[in-house]
Amino acid sequence: MAEKDLILKYALQNAIFYSGKANPRAVLGKVLASEPELRKDVRKLEKDIKEMVEDINRLPLEEQRQRLEELAPKMMVKEVKEQKKLPDLPGAKPGGVVTRFAPSPTGPLSLPHLLRAAFLSYLYARKYQGKFILRLEDTDPGKIRKEFFDYIRKDLKDCGIEWDQMVMQSDYMEQYYTYAEKLIREGKAYTCSCTPKAFQNLKRKKQNCPGRKMAATEHLRKWQDMLAGKYGEGTAVVRLRTSMKDKNPAMRDPPLLRISEAEHPLKGRRYRVWPLYNFACVIDDHVLGVTHVFRGKEHENNTHVQEKLYRALGWKSPVVTNFGMVRLPGEKLHTRDIKEMVREKKVSGWDDIRLPTIRALLRRGFSPKAFRACALGCGLTKTDIRFNWEALEKENRRVQDKDASRYMAVLEPVKLSVKGSHHELRKIHQPLHPDFPKRGKREVPVKLDSIYISGDDYKKFQDREIRLKGLGNVKLEGERAEYTGNVLVREMQKIQWVSEPHIKLEIVKPDKTLEGIAEPALKKARKGEVIQLERIGFGRVDDKKKDTVIVWFAHK
Repeated sequence: MAEKDLILKYALQNAIFYSGKANPRAVLGKVLASEPELRKDVRKLEKDIKEMVEDINRLPLEEQRQRLEELAPKMMVKEVKEQKKLPDLPGAKPGGVVTRFAPSPTGPLSLPHLLRAAFLSYLYARKYQGKFILRLEDTDPGKIRKEFFDYIRKDLKDCGIEWDQMVMQSDYMEQYYTYAEKLIREGKAYTCSCTPKAFQNLKRKKQNCPGRKMAATEHLRKWQDMLAGKYGEGTAVVRLRTSMKDKNPAMRDPPLLRISEAEHPLKGRRYRVWPLYNFACVIDDHVLGVTHVFRGKEHENNTHVQEKLYRALGWKSPVVTNFGMVRLPGEKLHTRDIKEMVREKKVSGWDDIRLPTIRALLRRGFSPKAFRACALGCGLTKTDIRFNWEALEKENRRVQDKDASRYMAVLEPVKLSVKGSHHELRKIHQPLHPDFPKRGKREVPVKLDSIYISGDDYKKFQDREIRLKGLGNVKLEGERAEYTGNVLVREMQKIQWVSEPHIKLEIVKPDKTLEGIAEPALKKARKGEVIQLERIGFGRVDDKKKDTVIVWFAHK
């Protein structure tokens, strides 16, 4: 391999990995690792690299990508490093780890849910040949919806996450009541009839609830009245008896159960006293034998409340790891925001291409293997992670590259007439994948007076010699393309093209829908198949109509 070619490839690779700006020192390290004999004249090598990097850094990022894809497509992605493994859990033993993922069915899963809480809980259970539990936290009847139970289960299965046991908290209501009564009887919990505003004032002043001093028998009677429907929503709660003088306001007699008169999508109106998050978590984790809990650091106060509750019940708490949040770029969308968008028909549904939901990303052609690789990269650090879409795209490109068949398509097509060729071509055959010839070939029709290239290429390469991939070299002169031979010239730009007959193509992107034409072989791609449109990017065949293929765009 020529020295300058080697420098060019590593300079391009380093540039596209780091936002279009290559680092000469990094390129030098890669070149020397590949060709150690070049050390004999390092000064000259450094000078050549510096000049090459300066030239590469002046190019737009998109052109850098195109050039590297033509020279060495396998260098477009970084290899997943071996250190992307789960660190060991202190004291964990094979067969002795039980984890759980506990989403609330208020909506389908989004990427931040999956990358840490879901995948890490699942992967740690598998690392130690333990048990992974899916627990649906459905004890807030006013906020949950029936269809979201199925959405969550499907999202997980589609991502390759299989649970060993699935439970719904609403099936454990009698158990919650038993432990609530136990705590009240032992004086460790009490009923409170303060209004929310009144109790907030007491908490701020570090003063006890007036009813706190009543005997346990009185609180038990009020508890039974709560169950019997003698108290309305918001008029009574059960609280853990801690200290109203605790320096942390969240620890001052936190609520355990409250009244909700909303109808539950599965239980109807059978229950009206429902456990709150901390109470239900403690009971469930203990009964299910959970040994390790992974959740966001925003739950740190909940962790402290739960530790007090564990002590009150005489139980040992599981090992809790609070990790940082995964922050997606752009405007933050909460589940409630997406619900409103769906309700107002601002998006087509929970799998709309503009949303960060798992079902939307899968529909675009992102692989569960890419999600898993990113989850390992996120780890368990307490530091918030500002997630970069390019990280997911890089992993997905690595995963999908070997499986995605190639097709040619052009956007804003411009018709050319190729002159000067003595070949009477009617068709050519191109491999479905250049690296896997055994996968087969596709037939590409050729009509030399009706060759279409993209509008961008038409403008960019006027009066220049280019190569029509698989067809030959031409010089563009307006809408005429003069055939100049078939000798492959390394520096010549290779572009995709489409001839007649062709099919219509729609590429659905988050911000717009692009229209173009594609070679007819694309019509044979299966619905749901992930493909690569040459020099356009990866996507998933979402639908096929009579003469049109609709592709949901994933990334370059």
